[in-house]
Amino acid sequence: MMACMAIYWTFIFLYLIISIVEAQNICYKCDCTISEEYSDVRAVRKVQPVCNEGSFKWYNVYGGALRINFKPIFRGEFRLCFVLHAENARVQISQELPNESTYSVNYKRPAGLKKLVAADGRTNETCITSSGDHIHLFLEPERTVESTGFSFVDMKFIMEKNNEELVYNTKEECRPCTDIELIQAYCSHSDVVIVGSMNDVKHIQDQTDINIKISKVIRNRELLIEGPKRRNGPYITETMTRHRRCGVEHGPGLFLFTGKWRLGQLKMTCSPYFNDWSLVSKRAVLEGSMDCPVVS
Repeated sequence: MMACMAIYWTFIFLYLIISIVEAQNICYKCDCTISEEYSDVRAVRKVQPVCNEGSFKWYNVYGGALRINFKPIFRGEFRLCFVLHAENARVQISQELPNESTYSVNYKRPAGLKKLVAADGRTNETCITSSGDHIHLFLEPERTVESTGFSFVDMKFIMEKNNEELVYNTKEECRPCTDIELIQAYCSHSDVVIVGSMNDVKHIQDQTDINIKISKVIRNRELLIEGPKRRNGPYITETMTRHRRCGVEHGPGLFLFTGKWRLGQLKMTCSPYFNDWSLVSKRAVLEGSMDCPVVS
């Protein structure tokens, strides 16, 4: 009888510990920082962002796993897009399917998991569509021989209303901007508008990184083009990205570049030669269709 009571209270004690462990590090913010303690007890940390766009920074990831509940502040089906950078860690990202879960003494892993991507370094943008009003992602580290040093994961996400415009179209993304689109990008539809030349072009998986030597900053909405890290001699440099299928290659000349920040990267939207832009803007001024002053 005493042995049965001891076993009973042991299970009660373990249940309380599991409840406390699972409740730790719950984050209800736009940008969360989660740091695992060095412990033999592994736990699932629950995270629920309260914004449609934000980030998670997760330190010492081998202390457990993350279960993230993505639920946008608008109603209806949506698309979740994210990028993830893992340092000294390999992280398996899975979508949690509804229904059952499996349990162990200190660790709870959902049974219905659909593997999406394994991150070892930086991932490209990954997008999934909801079948309801939320998406659950499960992030779990996988220790490898190369996994040495301090582990760190940085995840950036955005939730968008699901519509036909979100369907990726290579031809639409890669085509040159029309004169109207160019004027809109210059005047109001861009986070960054700069004049510069191509410094370097690199193709990484399905993405192209265009490093730009900046001659003039016309708009810098989020004040991210600054600091010594972006200096290259007397010049400031910035990197814009584009899909590799667009076929961007290094070329000479002065360009007008427009871009929008998305998931921590500056996505290029328009990139005419500066002389071509000068002709477009002068014609628009004469016709009265220029929406803003032109910076000379």
